[in-house]
Amino acid sequence: MTPRAYDLHALLYELRQEAEAGTSRAADLTRLSSLVLDRLGCATGKEAYELLYADWRALPRGTLLSGMRAGQIVTLLPMLRLDQALPDAHGEAELLREAQEYGPSEQSWQASVLTTSASTGLLTPTDPAGMEAELARLERARAMMPAGSPARDAADAAHAGLRIHLAQLSGGEDDFDSAVDDLARLGGSSTFTADQRLAMEGQLAVFRSYQAARGEDEQALAEQVRRMESVLPRLAPDHMDRVAFEAHLDSARTRLAALEARRTGRMPAEGADSARPSVARQRQQISALPRASRIDRLFELGVGRCGRALVARDHPAVIEAQGLLQEAMDLLEPDDERWVRIAYTLGTGHVSVAVLAIAPHEQRLGHLDQGIAWLRHALRMAGGPEHVVWGAAGPALASAYRFRGDVLHLLDPPGKRLNHAEARRVGLRALRAAAWTVLLQSGTARATDAARSAGRQAVEVARWCLADGAHADAVLALDAGRGLALHAATVATTVPDMLAGLGRSDLAEEWRSASTGPVADPGGDLAFAEGVVDAGPPSRLRRRVLQALAASPLRRRLLDSPSLQEIAGALRTMGRSALVYLVPADTEQPDLKDRTFFGRRPSHGAAVMVLADGTTEVLELPLLSTEAPELAAYRASGAPGRDAGGPPLAGTPEPGRRADGGRAALDALCAWAGTSMMGPLLQRLPRGYGRAPSVVLVPMAELGLVPWHAARVPGRHRDRYACEEADIAYLPSARLLCEVAGRPATGTRQSLVVGNPTRDLHHAGEEAEAIHRAFYPDGELLGPGRATPAAVTDWLRGQRGGVLHLACHGVVRRSERHSAWLQLSEGRLTAEELTEGSIRYPHLDRVVLAACRTNVSGRGHDEAYSLSTAFLVAGARTVIGSLWPVPDEATSLLMYMVHHFMNHDGMPAGRALRSAQSWMLDDRREAPPGMPSHLRGRVGRIRSDDPTAWAGFTHLGW
Repeated sequence: MTPRAYDLHALLYELRQEAEAGTSRAADLTRLSSLVLDRLGCATGKEAYELLYADWRALPRGTLLSGMRAGQIVTLLPMLRLDQALPDAHGEAELLREAQEYGPSEQSWQASVLTTSASTGLLTPTDPAGMEAELARLERARAMMPAGSPARDAADAAHAGLRIHLAQLSGGEDDFDSAVDDLARLGGSSTFTADQRLAMEGQLAVFRSYQAARGEDEQALAEQVRRMESVLPRLAPDHMDRVAFEAHLDSARTRLAALEARRTGRMPAEGADSARPSVARQRQQISALPRASRIDRLFELGVGRCGRALVARDHPAVIEAQGLLQEAMDLLEPDDERWVRIAYTLGTGHVSVAVLAIAPHEQRLGHLDQGIAWLRHALRMAGGPEHVVWGAAGPALASAYRFRGDVLHLLDPPGKRLNHAEARRVGLRALRAAAWTVLLQSGTARATDAARSAGRQAVEVARWCLADGAHADAVLALDAGRGLALHAATVATTVPDMLAGLGRSDLAEEWRSASTGPVADPGGDLAFAEGVVDAGPPSRLRRRVLQALAASPLRRRLLDSPSLQEIAGALRTMGRSALVYLVPADTEQPDLKDRTFFGRRPSHGAAVMVLADGTTEVLELPLLSTEAPELAAYRASGAPGRDAGGPPLAGTPEPGRRADGGRAALDALCAWAGTSMMGPLLQRLPRGYGRAPSVVLVPMAELGLVPWHAARVPGRHRDRYACEEADIAYLPSARLLCEVAGRPATGTRQSLVVGNPTRDLHHAGEEAEAIHRAFYPDGELLGPGRATPAAVTDWLRGQRGGVLHLACHGVVRRSERHSAWLQLSEGRLTAEELTEGSIRYPHLDRVVLAACRTNVSGRGHDEAYSLSTAFLVAGARTVIGSLWPVPDEATSLLMYMVHHFMNHDGMPAGRALRSAQSWMLDDRREAPPGMPSHLRGRVGRIRSDDPTAWAGFTHLGW
């Protein structure tokens, strides 16, 4: 086209008139974009922008005319972007400044310009910094609009949409969730037409399906699929969002099939779908859209159809879907952010048809090579764990290398070794993304959701390392997937100091201001009650902080596991012989074909040891499996006295009250634990002269349910429990081992003893009074009415080293906002309160939790997030917690003896617990001098052959 004279006033009026006729059809956006190009006499959006900008630059600056013209150009930019990206950020910022400083001063005009200038991220997500700037402009515009006005509702919807795009681009789930809630509240506003409200209803179902998939909630995901299915028939056949909804529905169905397959062990059959539109019809609808919108629709359609084709094992349909992705890629500008996502999707599709044997045999290697090439390209473009695609592309590429190495087993042994080595390297690097993603999240629930797959991924990479003899790498892999929410909570308190050291005191102060701890919802009457929502800095601030820290030498502390030398140093400091990861056998073992043609060996269970001298050893344990009958029976019957709650395990019914078989199941479990692991391990551990081995266990996956210290091992005259042969402690990870090892002992002996705060634990009250009177007469004793959450936290804030003993109810709930708490007078002390926000309790020496299930995770085994580990993160050097509710009388005796050995014999807490347990095992046990008569009378009633009385208590830390 030849540039012609134009009238921006007339053009903007014409656009408003056209928009009032409706913008819901696919052709409407093209009509508006074409109208602008036609009136300006330009062929492309970029040409039109350059014309408008050059003409504006020719005007005298600093005048009302230049300000108004700048605002008009800013208002036209969304229409130009429908045709193609406009990369001149500097010129756009210049136009916006001129409009704000010299354009009309009416707030409605200024707000309109600001709102329009913030729409780029809604059309084409760019980079997080650019979208943050758009959000800031939109917030300024909203402040100029009356609350409840149509303009304000529209701006609020745009604000929520921008935050959703930003969260999807950078991984901040808190912003995603709050923005989705905002959209839900706006869904009924009369500001929007019926068509717009219907589209919002469908979009909300799409976003809710993402949330359900993130939480691996099959039931919730199925409900959102049904809602999407109900919206689709109500959309007009030529609605501009129809193809997008069809694509998102395909993707949601694929995710639902994957969750069902994980639960059942088999992929659901692909049902007949006669109403499913043809690719030809969808292509025709997409062709009516402007160029920029065509890219998104082709990408969404390619993703949805590729996933469904893989589920159906339909190779031609996969190729057809990949053709859609290639079409989208052909339309992209060279620096478009969507390159990374499309390359990743193409890569995973090619790899999947090879690995799942969907493609014809002669084409599989070609698909595999193409997939690896695309995934490598995606990783290079993503740059690092800061990009959300990096964390998905890395594991996919590592698995592809591993598979290609297996394929080369008979054909090219050197090639096999090279591919396996590359799989290990890429797999280890990819695990950094899990740490980054968890560090980014605000709130423990989202952090543990983000870490959900990290444990599985880490074990897979570790098994590769073990199979290849790379034992040191196996340690790094195993620790990379452990206790990431605890790691994030530990890092959070040191962020201000790290930032200050980098000269970023401004960012450090912003972090402190945002780290005020949990805040109750309006209407909540108790701090830290169920009304609490998010706590700590939001993800948008976390991202800026992480970027600043990651650009410094502190990056390694944030993302990497401790080195073997650091682990060994921590072990020596704590006087430990070894750190031992317990890795269960792979549930899917190779068959004869896999062993013969691919060289795959059975992946048995293993104890991966880091010794105090920095060396590693691996002990193969064929019987160590999460599917062992003894462990399955224990899970089915429940631990003795087990109450509701527990770790989130797929397919496991909610446990009830104590089952009749609980004691028998525990006995069988202890026997299996000795045969499968502890017996062989004790024979292998180094022993000092006259000293028992001192070991720290890190059980992976469901092995965390097992009381390994109560494993029965053969002895000379009788079977003995493992705790009689070794000093056994537990920790979630080497990261926390190194953190706790750096905490010096305090000489102060402050103490707080809490007993029976709810008035329904008679023996706990007696226990607390006896312990206080015998060992801590100068300390505080809080009982019913006085042992409130505020009283306990006030003591924690004021202590400078001492002992905290809590004899009360402990509760665990699966994956709730508060997953574990101690029931005190008038309220709860939750695990999340201890780890979220900025408050920590340094110098806290010893914590004894004489309460139910205080070392049971309600957030998954590999996260190991419990009240016990929360106290470690909060500052304690050592914690004694429990795996199940033990008999009340036995608990009182055991707890008294723990404090007796700590105070009378000067033992550290771990040795004191071990000595107290040995005392319980001795049929000739005697009450020590000074034991109160009401406790002394129970000494003879304890049965040494009943592990329920003592085996539930565990030691963590020093």
